[in-house]
This record gives sequence, structure tokens and C-alpha cells, in this order.
Amino acid sequence: MKQYYRLDFYVPASQLSLVRNAVLDAGAGRLGHYTHCAWETTGRGQKMVPGVFGAPGSVMTSDEVKVEVIVAEDLLQNVVDMLVEKHPAEQPVFCYYPVGIGFPPAD
Repeated sequence: MKQYYRLDFYVPASQLSLVRNAVLDAGAGRLGHYTHCAWETTGRGQKMVPGVFGAPGSVMTSDEVKVEVIVAEDLLQNVVDMLVEKHPAEQPVFCYYPVGIGFPPAD
């Protein structure tokens, strides 16, 4: 059985479609006969910003979406590369970790 990872990332709501679709097109969200599967949760992100975006030391908040997808191990590097390429942030926030799945997917 293939090893799968869960990839979670945060993206500004205004850039959601671009980044999510690029990640899914790169191979994330495939399980069994399903493709382009993702879970999204909206919220507000917060970060202390450097002087480029405002007064140094000020806190900036923005509407963001957390996206969760499943990625087969052999596609993980390609998917992460696409996430970093398409994400508007200089350093996108994301994490991935191995997961078990509830049924053996078709290879």
C-alpha cells in the first residue's frame, strides 16, 4: 500500500483558488477514484510585520484559508514545490506528516 501524507497550508482568501488549484493539479487530493479532494477552513491569520508592510513591530491580520489535502509520497516533493512557487508569501506556512488512510486506494 502507498504511503500518504497530509499537507496543511494557509493562504490568503484572495489567493485561494490560484494556490489550491495549482497544488491539486500537481497531484494532491487524489485518493482511490477521487481527484481534487481538499478540506478548507476559513479564519483570520495574524503576524508581526517588518517595516516593508507597515510600522515595524505592528501586528497585521488577514482573512486566510487553511487547506488540508492528502498527497501520495511519490508526489509530495512536486506538490510542495508548486505550493511554494504559487503562494504569494515569501515564506508560506505549511506542514506535512505521514497518515494512514481508511481504505486501500487503487494505484
